[in-house]
Amino acid sequence: RLRHAVFCREIGVAVPGAQDGIDRDGFDADCDHIIVEDTAISASGHRPVVGTYRALRPQAARKGFYSETEFDIAELVARHPGRHFCEVGRSCVASSHRGMRAIEALWCGLWSYAAIHGIDAYFGAASFLGTDPADHAHALSYLHHHHVPPPQWAIGARPGQGVSMDMMAAHTIDRAAAIRSMPALVRGYMRVNAHIGRQAFIDRQFGTVDVLVITPLRDMPDSYRRHFIKATGRTLGPAR
Repeated sequence: RLRHAVFCREIGVAVPGAQDGIDRDGFDADCDHIIVEDTAISASGHRPVVGTYRALRPQAARKGFYSETEFDIAELVARHPGRHFCEVGRSCVASSHRGMRAIEALWCGLWSYAAIHGIDAYFGAASFLGTDPADHAHALSYLHHHHVPPPQWAIGARPGQGVSMDMMAAHTIDRAAAIRSMPALVRGYMRVNAHIGRQAFIDRQFGTVDVLVITPLRDMPDSYRRHFIKATGRTLGPAR
């Protein structure tokens, strides 16, 4: 219901099968769902869910990964034998709770989930509203020039479906404007040293321009790692 409120009612995405007030798709049953509740509010004994992520590990991905329809995930996984990947997606926060506290709580959930299941890296699509990449030229070009992944993480869109993110020369980009125009989720990923794929993808069903985000957890800045360890009491296992 939270996802429906954000994606359908607030953003206006026409999600198939969501007419009953619930956003669902064929991947939900295979996913684990990380949620944030507001413990200060209780209606009839129920705490409202104000944030959510869904996580899909390879062994549970009976239908493959959601983002495989857009990006070459098989190539990413093949380049890193022995690493444990997990797809995350459908992330949203209630309009009444948008801010760093809810996002931080979600990230603490992801950190704990990674520690429990031995996950080395998260990946998933992050979305810019609208289907015209030119509307996000500053942001996409900034990501292209300043968050170029090393070769082992440089993944493109599905063959023939990629959109170039190199729309502006590096010296013409207004850095502050570019960062302000990015979704909060993308800015958060940048702070934890996530990698951005080489190409964007136009998702016409959702009405978005998507970029692939890959987050190797051991590449996080030490300050974030220490914070998550302190907040959750969990550490990641040995490096693979």
